[in-house]
Amino acid sequence: GTLTGSPPKRVGRVALPRLAVERSRLVMPSVASALLLPHATLVPPTAHLPLTTRLPPTTYVRPASRAPPPLLLGRPRLDLVGRIDRWWSERRDQSHWRRDRPERIILVRHGQSCGNTDKKFFSTVPDSQIPLTDRGYAQAAVAGLKIRNLVGNESVRFFHSPYMRTRQTLLALLRAFDKLPVLLTSEPRLREQDFGNFQDPQAMDAIFEERARFGRFFFRFPNGEAGTDVYDRVASFLTYLFRTMGGTKSAAFAEATAGEPRPRTPVRNYVLVTHGLLMRVFCMCYLRWTVDEFERVWNPSNGEVWVLQKVDGRGIYRLEGRYCTTNGGRRGGRYVDVKYGLNQTQAMPRNMKQPNPSRRVVPGAPDAFDAPQFAHMKDVPGPGRWNRGDWESWTAEREVLARGEVATGRGWESDARR
Repeated sequence: GTLTGSPPKRVGRVALPRLAVERSRLVMPSVASALLLPHATLVPPTAHLPLTTRLPPTTYVRPASRAPPPLLLGRPRLDLVGRIDRWWSERRDQSHWRRDRPERIILVRHGQSCGNTDKKFFSTVPDSQIPLTDRGYAQAAVAGLKIRNLVGNESVRFFHSPYMRTRQTLLALLRAFDKLPVLLTSEPRLREQDFGNFQDPQAMDAIFEERARFGRFFFRFPNGEAGTDVYDRVASFLTYLFRTMGGTKSAAFAEATAGEPRPRTPVRNYVLVTHGLLMRVFCMCYLRWTVDEFERVWNPSNGEVWVLQKVDGRGIYRLEGRYCTTNGGRRGGRYVDVKYGLNQTQAMPRNMKQPNPSRRVVPGAPDAFDAPQFAHMKDVPGPGRWNRGDWESWTAEREVLARGEVATGRGWESDARR
């Protein structure tokens, strides 16, 4: 036995005694730890203690007459072991992220609602309580068949808006999953943009005209939300959504805090039953579209299905487009680009189909902003004093000289203080 009375622990081919260090707990779960702490340094000096002395299993008394082994009690060596173990744990979690994330994230817009056919409903019925029409039920049932044709018997988890029309759409979707267990999660952050409370049709027509002049994404409805508010809550939901994926500790924590049962195996498909604007904002948030790109994407039709497919080996998702079936799904399905551009038939640029958090540019190059991903930087007005906004004839040095200020930038500092 060792000093602590515990039998040695074997890691690989190296026998390690169970030993605790004063003010620190020495844990050696990996072979890397065993290699950094040789076995010869793990045996404490015992000549000064009688053989009958029995100490607690996790206590080591430092002898007053002998110095501690430098490799065992040296704090830099222990910190290095901890860093290696943390690095290995993070790498293991990253492999789970890539392997255990769902194969698809599927977005579905609700079926046709009574508000889509008659705007007067919004003046007497709360937006959250407007139901589907008969046609809307049929559209939702067809969307369910499309999704079942796509995923087969794979596991599915549904996230849905709490609005009446989305709950009715969900129930119609589930008819295609009879006898197949699925998971359901109600998510208020997937609700429609708030356009106000009871909405007078004539007043709303004037408000929509004002929104067209002001800008669709930044306009705030009276007693309602702006597009930026929707973006913020979708970004919050997206963070939660990815924390629930796979078998990592973060996923287990997210599920525990939500009070939901933890599935034994990672779910292979996530389905979001929501609204048209939310589908566009979700893609804008995840794929990092600019505001200009977002406004070029048309709203999906009722019951339309968009699919984001996982890229093999990377753990990210690519927007495949709208999913359509042929011959009732007996011959599989195909993807069609989402409606984009002025005439709804333009091809969506490739950079909009995968996450694009940053876009590389070389300032000063003749074609610096000619690529499609920089369309939002074109036609940006320049300084008015140089040929009415011509960026080609403007430089920072020329601006400093024209203002009669030194090149130290003191003039800019004075402007900032104003």
